[in-house]
Amino acid sequence: MINPFKVLFLLTFPMLVFLTACENDLTKVEKISNLEVSLPIETSKEVEIIYSDSAVVRARLNSPELKFYKVAKPYREMPKGLKVEFFSPGLILESTLQAKFGRKYENQGLVEVRDSVVVINKKGERLDTEKLIWNEKTGKIYTDQFVRIQTNNEVIYGEGLTANQNFSSYKIFKIRGVFNLNNE
Repeated sequence: MINPFKVLFLLTFPMLVFLTACENDLTKVEKISNLEVSLPIETSKEVEIIYSDSAVVRARLNSPELKFYKVAKPYREMPKGLKVEFFSPGLILESTLQAKFGRKYENQGLVEVRDSVVVINKKGERLDTEKLIWNEKTGKIYTDQFVRIQTNNEVIYGEGLTANQNFSSYKIFKIRGVFNLNNE
């Protein structure tokens, strides 16, 4: 005779094992499914990019590493820093921009730089900030972050700035202080 408890055990035990074995952490599943999206499709080392307009060189970007991410809004990332030189016609150096991190949003024509951003123009004026956006289409740079500008005879502090890309003309917002420098 067939023992009903034995049959019940043989039918329910595999179900219990199956139900306990199929438990997944949804955050882990999401990380795995997004892994492909978060990886760059291209990585380049020791990169130099020349930006020109009508065969006139306007800027040169150098970076130790450039990664391209092909996502819904594609971007290029410079995780190891960058240096950009801006030129006037005749290849005359107008200004330089350096940062420890950069990201270029392909479709928007924007470059965002962060972490120890320094811009120096041909007059020797220096801008220090933590974040700066460069709009390639308008040729403007701007930030809403704290800025420090040092000229030959003063240091200016403020919150936010707009400037042309060669940093020869700029406007500082919410000026906190202007300090005259004395040679003595």
